[in-house]
Amino acid sequence: MTEFAPVPEFATGPAIPESGYRVTELGEGAYGITSGMVNTMFLVTRNGVVVVDAPPDLGERLLMGIEEVTSKPITHLIYSHAHADHIGSAHLLARDGLTIIAHEITARFIEKAHDANRPLPNETFAGPSNALTIDDERFVFDYTGDWHQAGNLFIHLPERKILTAIDSFTVKNAPFFRLLFAPHVPAYFDAMDQMLEYDFDTVVSGHMAMFGTPEDVQTNREYLRDLRSSATEALRTVDLREASAAVGVPDNNRQAQLKVWMDAVVARAAELMPASWNTRLGGTDIFLADNLNAVAWSVFMD
Repeated sequence: MTEFAPVPEFATGPAIPESGYRVTELGEGAYGITSGMVNTMFLVTRNGVVVVDAPPDLGERLLMGIEEVTSKPITHLIYSHAHADHIGSAHLLARDGLTIIAHEITARFIEKAHDANRPLPNETFAGPSNALTIDDERFVFDYTGDWHQAGNLFIHLPERKILTAIDSFTVKNAPFFRLLFAPHVPAYFDAMDQMLEYDFDTVVSGHMAMFGTPEDVQTNREYLRDLRSSATEALRTVDLREASAAVGVPDNNRQAQLKVWMDAVVARAAELMPASWNTRLGGTDIFLADNLNAVAWSVFMD
């Protein structure tokens, strides 16, 4: 049986009630909602409710959470990006008159998926930025690069000082797997700097039970920088042929040589990572090797 380090208390987040969801007030009319595995947010406006995403892990409980605070109808649904783990329950919100907003790249992904659970957006935009006012509430949508998936958005509510950046990082925890499967690691690193350019008090990042702060973004950025410096040093000092010879890989099995070499690079980089991260972020024991693998290949190739 695989053993994992206990999750630090600061990284566990609030307990989830028996209802299976928890609603947190983020500011007047703005709410976060979480199942413990995923989180998102919604805003109650003068005439209705604007929702960001509809994760299947919440499912019907998203509607229950909204109904807990208002009887107003859902008028707008914003897709942060196309991945089904965040918008795969959008069909539960669909009704006549619902405005579904997304970047046009996200719309193309959804169209190709032919997934009835992800209705096509009916209001899209191209380019890097768009702003929309809904019932006097201003939303700013920025597409700064493919830091998670092409078409992924930063969704900023300037007056509320809320930034929604789904799948950007995990609050008080190490990034999932290969940096949340970042398609282009340099863009993922850039995203942390870009996030800190916004004026916000709260960040909604899409996973686990907590909503973050600018300080949480800064901590994640510092962790990423340590990943990169450790991976850079390991790449400088771990030799492919020496690593392969140490475990007896034949000279003609170059695929095995690459695998053994990168495993050795990751192992060396893990030794170089400051031990303090074990007490500063949850899940470092779980995801450190995956994170370093993604960063090391990026340093090597990018």
